[in-house]
Amino acid sequence: MKAAVLNGARDISCQVMPDPELEPTNIIIKVKACGICGSDLHVYKRGTPKNVIMGHEFSGEVVKVGSKVSDIKIGERVIAAAYKPCGECYSCKHGAPHRCTNMLLGGFQIPGAMAEYTSIPNAQLNRNVFRFSDKISWEEAAMIEPVSVGYGSIRRAQPKPEDIAVVIGAGVIGLGTIQVLKAIEVKKVIVSGHRQKRLELAILSGADVVIDAIKQDTLAAVKEATSGLGPDIVFECAGTPETFGQSIEMVRGGGKVMIVGVYETPLTWNPSITIDKNLTLIGTLGGSFPRTLAFLEAGKLNTLPLITHQFPLGQAKEAFETQMTARDAVKVMFTM
Repeated sequence: MKAAVLNGARDISCQVMPDPELEPTNIIIKVKACGICGSDLHVYKRGTPKNVIMGHEFSGEVVKVGSKVSDIKIGERVIAAAYKPCGECYSCKHGAPHRCTNMLLGGFQIPGAMAEYTSIPNAQLNRNVFRFSDKISWEEAAMIEPVSVGYGSIRRAQPKPEDIAVVIGAGVIGLGTIQVLKAIEVKKVIVSGHRQKRLELAILSGADVVIDAIKQDTLAAVKEATSGLGPDIVFECAGTPETFGQSIEMVRGGGKVMIVGVYETPLTWNPSITIDKNLTLIGTLGGSFPRTLAFLEAGKLNTLPLITHQFPLGQAKEAFETQMTARDAVKVMFTM
């Protein structure tokens, strides 16, 4: 099969790789669409782990089913999470293998979905494999994974209808967070970002206030938009030391800061402000595929406009460079 394989720092290519082997508890999926995630870019720039097939935001059709898998059928349209839990850590022993602290992840430690075919270990319907109807396109379904990250952070934040929320960072996860917040009718959603295309999509996604972080003073603009009080919740989706500092400074006393973005640069900060303001900082990882899928099926999400570029696997290098450098790139996706 053809697959996008990481060879080193900013070096990825389409190669012919062995088809995944069917095991008793696995399924094989013919991949139809697979997005490039921000975490993929971190790995791409770093160049490790080498020789891995990347990709974890995908949709496809089941083409093979292991002998011990009884609830998934050939021909079904699915999204899935490929991972191998260790079976020994606290989470694994307490019925939460999806929270395994030693997990091997598809697209990082085990082969991912930037390929014609991908394998899902320990496949279980509604656990790590989820059906979707033909009313949803392959591309829309492949957006479930990143949008579910925003959904998961909102579930942990537990916003109230009267809350004011700020989303820092208007990438796909930030834009998905905006859409979910509006779907559950949070009072006001403010977004801060710095690329024109993404700011336009923030408006399309329903943001009530959009701040251009290049042209405006973000803290001053948020203060004005919240009548000087500050937001109840900040979703920090950008993952930089500067935006982390902004989130702590802008949130109201007693508020919450959701740490959603992945940080490439370590933070150096004084936690005293979190004590002075009685803040709650919450890290968030992953989300809920079925709940996000239900929102999409109900017409409460509009993810297709977030897909700005599509490439075949043969243009893996161009696709990654586009996602990393193009000013108008939001979600770059491989389609097969």
